[in-house]
Amino acid sequence: MVLLFAGKAERVEDGSRGFRSPSLAFVIPSVIRLHRYINRPVRPAISFTKKNILKRDGYTCQYCGRNGGERMTIDHVVPKSLGGRAVWENVVSACRTCNLRKANKRPEDVGLRLQRPPAKPLSMFYLGFLARTAQRPHAWNKYLPKTAEALYWPGGPA
Repeated sequence: MVLLFAGKAERVEDGSRGFRSPSLAFVIPSVIRLHRYINRPVRPAISFTKKNILKRDGYTCQYCGRNGGERMTIDHVVPKSLGGRAVWENVVSACRTCNLRKANKRPEDVGLRLQRPPAKPLSMFYLGFLARTAQRPHAWNKYLPKTAEALYWPGGPA
């Protein structure tokens, strides 16, 4: 709203919600367009947390494809005991069954295969997550890709 009042952005799509002051009523926009791109030299880092790993993987086991919601665990593809590190590129979401089956081994040693290689999410990670949720504003549909996979994975889905 501040960008709109300052004349730095224009309203493209109105949302369904609004707010009012004692003398005025405003519709909260769903989509705005900046008049001039604002270059942000420093991109905020996405925290390496269990919750963000599960979001990146869509709460889906990266070994069997089962969607387990909040009951998912995280798994080090290369176990720490074998030199694996706790980094985006080595940690995936896994169901309890697959995690127990894999135990302290490499996936190929127990006949498991990753559905896609783990990668650090792009800076558009949260927009991509919003694009996949049922709560997203319908006005966003024409501005987002058909699937949000391109926003999640560098280079697109595996």
